[in-house]
Amino acid sequence: MTAPRMAPGPKGHWFWGSLRERRKESLHFLLRMHREYGPVAQWRMGPVNRVMSLVDPEHVRHVLVEQVGRYTKGLGAERLSPMLGNGLLTSDGDFWKRQRRLAQPAFHRERLVPLVQVMEEEGRRMLERWQARPDTSAPVDLAEEMARATVSIASRALFSTQVIGEANRVLPALTVAQQEVNGRVLSLLPLPLSIPSPGNLAFKRARATLDSVIFDIIARRRSGETTGQDLLAMLMEARDADTGESMTDAQLRDELMTLFIAGYETTANALSWTWTLLARHPEVEERARAEVAQVLGERVPGAEDVPRLRYLSQVLEESMRLHPPAWVLVRQAREDDVVDGIRIPADPRLVVAISPWVIHRQPELWPEPERFDPDRFSPERAAGRPRMAYLPFGAGQRLCIGTHFAMMEMVLILAQVLRRYRLRRVPGWTPVEEPLVALRPRGGVPMYLDPLPA
Repeated sequence: MTAPRMAPGPKGHWFWGSLRERRKESLHFLLRMHREYGPVAQWRMGPVNRVMSLVDPEHVRHVLVEQVGRYTKGLGAERLSPMLGNGLLTSDGDFWKRQRRLAQPAFHRERLVPLVQVMEEEGRRMLERWQARPDTSAPVDLAEEMARATVSIASRALFSTQVIGEANRVLPALTVAQQEVNGRVLSLLPLPLSIPSPGNLAFKRARATLDSVIFDIIARRRSGETTGQDLLAMLMEARDADTGESMTDAQLRDELMTLFIAGYETTANALSWTWTLLARHPEVEERARAEVAQVLGERVPGAEDVPRLRYLSQVLEESMRLHPPAWVLVRQAREDDVVDGIRIPADPRLVVAISPWVIHRQPELWPEPERFDPDRFSPERAAGRPRMAYLPFGAGQRLCIGTHFAMMEMVLILAQVLRRYRLRRVPGWTPVEEPLVALRPRGGVPMYLDPLPA
């Protein structure tokens, strides 16, 4: 048998490796690397740390599905844990399995049906807010508007309470936290949080703001001030099968923080990118609007309408192909492994990275990959496509727990806006991708809102 070989990749700077290129142009650096070195490539992140990147669907299946027991969340979880604690996104092993089992019932399809009313109400409130603007001719930041709507939906679904009154504190705190966490991910030696650097102090202030909101929600529920048959109630009622103990406030905080941030952030970003694409492709926007008119007319949408809005779902799927909110998935080998004849050692200095953003641009999987074409996701054209060619919500046992929730929410919000407004980009503005923990449009999404005739 041939001995496993090392993965090819750029030599980079003698000390920094390719870290500077990764920081400056994260996405296109990875894309160029794979086009030059093939489906398995690695680059140095400083003098000793390495990143091995995989983009072939079969290699992705190997890591995320077939040999999932050989891998852990590793360094990615370690760098995220100061913000998220030991929640579903960062935990591993038996603890993760227990927490996933506790949370999963809250996201079953039948439990999501009553939430359609919440989604419809928050979408309607957003439209009413737009209509009541003092200057309806001024542009609106669609990224901020999507964030406000999805924060409201996530908080009502998870906690049966509304945090939009805290939006002026919560949304800036989330942005600061993401930026600081991203800096830690790309740092050779992140400063311990005990050191009062400007970045650490900003991160601590942001985390304290978010903690105060989450712990206040927990305290009011424990005191009986609030009630609800929601995820918070399910987690508070859950008992460990072996000890009979319930979750502490700290454990509740970690799970709620994880689901709240994931439930709002990725959905808001996906919607924001979708509006940028629709504004550039009016023929797609008009086709989607025609479908909404045919399916809904002027009535309030229900859960049964979501699968009938098939083209609108394809628009979202194609948007998330081009701009996947979770643009990179990170793992670390706990046991030595081999992929395509290349050795993946169980080395704490090696990170295994899977980038949906790069995979979604492989021309052998996606002809004309930069072209926006929702019909790629029609049943006829999607048939036979490798499962791991499309990863907007991850894959395997760690597939995003809120996949159905997010798709339902996004379809309903798009439908409500499309039958009331036509969106136009501000002249001269071009969207720029900002790959933080999630893939954001840098600087927001300024657009004009043109009301449609009644």
